[in-house]
Amino acid sequence: MYEEKQDMNDLILSRFYKEDYVKYGCLKTLVVTTICYWLCVAAYILFRLDKFMEDINSMDYVKVIGGLMTGYIVVMVVFYIYAFIVYNYKYSKAKPRLIAYNKMLKKLIRLYEAEEAHEDVLKGRVKVYSEIGGDDNDVRRMN
Repeated sequence: MYEEKQDMNDLILSRFYKEDYVKYGCLKTLVVTTICYWLCVAAYILFRLDKFMEDINSMDYVKVIGGLMTGYIVVMVVFYIYAFIVYNYKYSKAKPRLIAYNKMLKKLIRLYEAEEAHEDVLKGRVKVYSEIGGDDNDVRRMN
């Protein structure tokens, strides 16, 4: 029921420690943000290509590159902070659900083990454990 009700994301999330999950999420966000930022810059240049070609000789390249890099750094910092908050919240929200899921799963396993033991007794397959001790040599001597 949990797997149907909750996303599989909670179960995937359970494989990570909180710190690793947040770092991984932030890294994914930074990679995608980098790609999107430079694609937006390229699209802007393509849309304004006629103006760009007219002004190409009179541009101050240091100022243009400085502006692009400043914008890039600002966008990266904003998205990093956003991703940090979101992934921390997401992990904190899912952790109690995972703890409850694990408790229910342990209870279900104990129930299945008890049911299996009962079926074994009814079918005559009983596990016998001896506390007497001894080793293989004692068994050979008895035969």
